[in-house]
Amino acid sequence: MPMNILEPDKLDRSMPIFRLAFRPFFLGAALFSLIALSLWGSFWLGGTSWTPYGGWLWWHAHEMLFGFVCAVIVGFLLTAVQNWTGQESINGWPLAAMFFLWLLARLLLLYPVAATDAILPWLDLAFLPVAAWVMGCLVWRVRQYQNLVFVPVLLLLSVSNAQMHWAVVQADAALFRQGAHGGIFLIVLVMVVLGGRVIPFFTANATATARSNPDPWIETLSIAPVAALALLQLFGLMPVVPAGVVAGLFLIAALAHLLRLISWRPWITLRQPLLWSLHAAYLFIVLGFFLCALHFAGLTLAWFNIFAANYATILHSFTLGGMGLLIMAMMTRVALGHTGRELVPSRWISFGYICLCAAYLCRIWLPLLWPGSSHFASYFLSIVFWLLGYGLFVIFYLPILSQPRIDGRPG
Repeated sequence: MPMNILEPDKLDRSMPIFRLAFRPFFLGAALFSLIALSLWGSFWLGGTSWTPYGGWLWWHAHEMLFGFVCAVIVGFLLTAVQNWTGQESINGWPLAAMFFLWLLARLLLLYPVAATDAILPWLDLAFLPVAAWVMGCLVWRVRQYQNLVFVPVLLLLSVSNAQMHWAVVQADAALFRQGAHGGIFLIVLVMVVLGGRVIPFFTANATATARSNPDPWIETLSIAPVAALALLQLFGLMPVVPAGVVAGLFLIAALAHLLRLISWRPWITLRQPLLWSLHAAYLFIVLGFFLCALHFAGLTLAWFNIFAANYATILHSFTLGGMGLLIMAMMTRVALGHTGRELVPSRWISFGYICLCAAYLCRIWLPLLWPGSSHFASYFLSIVFWLLGYGLFVIFYLPILSQPRIDGRPG
């Protein structure tokens, strides 16, 4: 029995920040997002004196996906796999080395040095396969095959990352979009798979109500179209498939995920910030599917046309809305639970969730609700609200993530 990982008398002499993967990667990702969004806003204001690897547009898209989001995914998976398998996950110096690999790539991509140009893409590309190997070994050891699904997804994300790097080498804008959009939908796939596991479970536990029973048809129609869209985008087949078929896949996904969300009863979570934030983030994903369906179907109204024609804006419903809020909600919950604290966020963190919702509304819906507003206004307001939300996370969770568990247990 692998109970030794849970026993309080097992001494863990490593630095608290490196005792479980969620600690360095959650904190590092949140801090990095503050730097990345500040620099992105500074770029639009003309206040930067250098150019990062790949140029500012490439860097922003790549680093928010593969710097910020993927760090959180890895931190979550390499923490959760310990609970799933009962096997001790990576910690101590191996975890510190893995975190340093992630951090080194972030620094060199921001301040590229000619001497590292040849190895820089390989440094960045190594991170996700290493994470897949660590997770795969733990899952395989106990033959927990259902959780092996995350290993190929991490490897496919590596393919998307490689496409973005190769786009820099070839100066290929189309390949850049293919890699970035493929990465977005692969991450959305991870979110809806994990969301389907944890959101109804958390909701039932926290509200003392019965857990909703998943409908097999809705579950299939929720996951299959998203997986298909991710693969179509990753392998450059989106422009080849008729737009009507793509719109149909998005519409099926939108309707299935809406029914899925309704079955989780989001209305019973309104008094609990740790819950309504998860449901709100999932709603933003659902709205993203509907907006993409409208975009590919060409069914936009005259007043909606300019907005809906901007595919990059629509995709921010998944990235800034879905990923941004879902990540903050999950990081706060996981950090509280895995450090022995009560699952009740402070009022400031609850306000942080609201800031992320405001960032989503400004970036996606402000041009619609206020047609006279400028595109730059939606950019900068969304950045300001993001910095507020994640700034509060860093302030309040730095001591939580960098200190030992309050109950004296390992982890």
